Amino acid sequence: MANMKAMVVDRWGEQSTLQNREIPKPGPGEALLKVRSAAVGLTLLNMRNGSFGGAAPRIMGHELGGDIVEVGSGVKNVKAGDRCAVYFYLTCNQCRWCRGGRETLCEKFGGFVGVHRDGGFADFVCLPAENFLPIPDGLDYEAAAMATDAVNTNWHCMRERAKINPHDTVMLIGAGGGVGIHGVQVAKLFGARIIAVDVSDEKLDLAKQWGADEVINVKRTPDVAAEAKRLTDGRGVNAAVDYVGHAATFQSAYDSLTTGGRAVVIGVGAGDISINPRQMMLTEKVVTGSRHSTRTELIETMEVMARGLIKPVVGMRTHFSEIESIFDSIKAEKLLGRGALTYD
Repeated sequence: MANMKAMVVDRWGEQSTLQNREIPKPGPGEALLKVRSAAVGLTLLNMRNGSFGGAAPRIMGHELGGDIVEVGSGVKNVKAGDRCAVYFYLTCNQCRWCRGGRETLCEKFGGFVGVHRDGGFADFVCLPAENFLPIPDGLDYEAAAMATDAVNTNWHCMRERAKINPHDTVMLIGAGGGVGIHGVQVAKLFGARIIAVDVSDEKLDLAKQWGADEVINVKRTPDVAAEAKRLTDGRGVNAAVDYVGHAATFQSAYDSLTTGGRAVVIGVGAGDISINPRQMMLTEKVVTGSRHSTRTELIETMEVMARGLIKPVVGMRTHFSEIESIFDSIKAEKLLGRGALTYD
C-alpha cells in the first residue's frame, strides 16, 4: 500500500507532527481527493483542543481544494479528474432539515471533516462522495479552499440570518480575521454600509482596504455600542455580526442595534449576555446564530468568487507540513486574513 505525508495530531491539545500514513482506499459511496490547497483559521485551534469532540490521533483540515483521483462503488456525483472543494459537515441527507435545505441543523449530524474523520492536512483525503462539490472554471484551488468556510459562512449569514440589504448599516466584530475580512466583502456586495470592529489598526486598515466604511479599535474605544450609535446619528446599526462570540463582544453587538436590528453570532466563545425582554419586545430586535452553510450555498459562493466579486484574502502562505507556524500567528493575533497551505 502506498504511503502519503500527513500532519497528525496524536492527542487533542498537542501540536501536529509530520508522519507517514497509508493512502486511504475509498469504500462504497466514497471518493479520494488529491489535495492541492487548504485554508487555515481559528476554528482549527478550537478543534485541536478537543472542544469539538472526535477522537485522536486525527489528521485535521477541512477547507480544501483538489482533484478526485479515485471513487468507490456506487458513486455518481464525481469522477476521477474532477476539480472539487470539500463540504465541512458530515450530514445524513435524509432528515427533515437536510431535505428542507437546512442541512447544518441535521438531526443525525455525523460531525466535522478533520474532527470525526480524517481531513486534508495530508497528500490525500477520503470522504463521502457527497462532501465533494465541483470547483467552477475560473476559480483556482486556493480560492476554492477559502470558499469552503471563510466565505460561504458569510454568504449564509448575510443573506439568511442577518438579512442584509443596501439600506443597512452593518457592524462586523472581528472584521480583520480570516472569516471577518471576507464578511466585509460579502456585506459590501449586498450593498451595506460597514462598521468594522477589531483590536488593532493593522486589522482595521485591512478591513478598510476591502470595503469597510468606518472602523472602531476596541483597544482605544472600548464602548463599542456608544461609538456605533455615534457613527449612526444615535440610531444604532441594522445588523451586527460577531465573529468572536464571547459574552462581551456579543453584548456589544446586541447593544449596538437599532429598532428591528439583528444580532448574529458566528464565533464560538463563552459567557452569557443580558437582554431586557420588554425592551426586546418593544423594539422587535432579533438575536440569532449562524452556522456554516448548505452545500447549495457553497456552490453559490464559489460561483460568485469565480466571477471575481469576492476575492480570497491570504495573510500567510506556507507548505502544509509547516502549519504550526500559521497557528502561532493566529494565537499571537497577528494573522491578517486567512492562512493558506500549499502541497507542492
